[in-house]
Amino acid sequence: MEAWIVSLAGSNPVFSGGLALGLLGAVVYWLKDALPATAVFLSRYIVSTVTVDNRDEILFPTVVEYMHARDVLRRINQFTVRAVKESDAYQSLADDLRQGVRPRAFLSPAEGFHIFWLDGRLMWMKREVSVGQTIFEKITLSCFGRDKSVLEGFIHAAIEERVARELDKIAIYIPNPYTHGDWSRARLGNNRRLASIILKAGQTEQILADLGRFFADKARYDDLGIPWRRGYLLYGAPGTGKTSLVTALASEMRLNVCSLSLAASGITDDKIGSLLASVPPRSIILIEDVDAFFRQREQQSQQVKLSFSGFLNALDGVAAHEGSVVFMTTNHPETLDEALVRSGRIDFRMELGPCDRHQLAGMFRKFHDDPALAEAFAAALPEGALSPAAVQERLLKARSPAEAFVRFDLPVPAGLAGAAVTAAD
Repeated sequence: MEAWIVSLAGSNPVFSGGLALGLLGAVVYWLKDALPATAVFLSRYIVSTVTVDNRDEILFPTVVEYMHARDVLRRINQFTVRAVKESDAYQSLADDLRQGVRPRAFLSPAEGFHIFWLDGRLMWMKREVSVGQTIFEKITLSCFGRDKSVLEGFIHAAIEERVARELDKIAIYIPNPYTHGDWSRARLGNNRRLASIILKAGQTEQILADLGRFFADKARYDDLGIPWRRGYLLYGAPGTGKTSLVTALASEMRLNVCSLSLAASGITDDKIGSLLASVPPRSIILIEDVDAFFRQREQQSQQVKLSFSGFLNALDGVAAHEGSVVFMTTNHPETLDEALVRSGRIDFRMELGPCDRHQLAGMFRKFHDDPALAEAFAAALPEGALSPAAVQERLLKARSPAEAFVRFDLPVPAGLAGAAVTAAD
């Protein structure tokens, strides 16, 4: 039989050609099913893949922004760009530019297929965009191997990059002027290092430890049935660093700052209660110069629409908002009514005054890190005569240690006598 088929094929070119075409068709038909199955097998068992799409409002922009940070991805010659606003208070590009706020542009691989080497590993990416009633965008990242830690590392690195950028800023909130009682993020300010605030010996450690204990003691407050809140009063002459200390503490503890002016438009008995009950989690409520609004129980300005009793009720109401911290500052603590600063409303008091010797030396070292010169500088100046703001202003103008002494009308130490000194303002 086999010999007959061979002899027939050999003597009949039509049959031979048809047989070849039939065999080729069979192979093609087999490949039609086999190749996709093989591809599925390979993708499932020797390729790792991760997918993220824009339905995830946090992770998707995080990955896109991270691509901008990786040089290998920015070298791809087809890319897309997106602008990221510096703050949630964005009104218009013109308004932001007038205030010195610029949007940031992030480049990332464009729609389509891209192959690249990342950290010594061959990887590829597919970016898809579909437009319908909404825009749906998806990024699929793949690499050879079944070890998903490579892709997990990429995602975690993207998250850490964004976290580091966000934590490098401090969120400042103000009352939303368009609603009854909530907050809007006014801006993202630069973190203020706590080490940059030079207080009297032990003061920084004391208040930082107290704030840390408060946040660590939620369970204890719950067990004792005490509202989990804390009130602080910082008092002292202008320029002693009250507001700066609050900002630095917020930066150190990764807290928001909700700045509240009692004379702001629309701050009434009704609205302040809503505001203090809707404070963002882990926030400091900062009420500066409280003596400028109330002396004893009297309003100090016609702009203040808030009553003293309404203010006290709002402070007590914030107790229902777990974890809130109230900082009040004043230049004249003696003018404050006892009801305002009683225990339960104010739990911690600290006076910030003119510079003592410790502060003078510390502030000198902040600008010129020479311990011996710092001690000489502090010893030459009278204690309690200058505010930290006044000392900082003069030291900031001094471009050298010798000039720092001149700025304070002090004799320049012998070792610095030959240094160039420019005392002009």
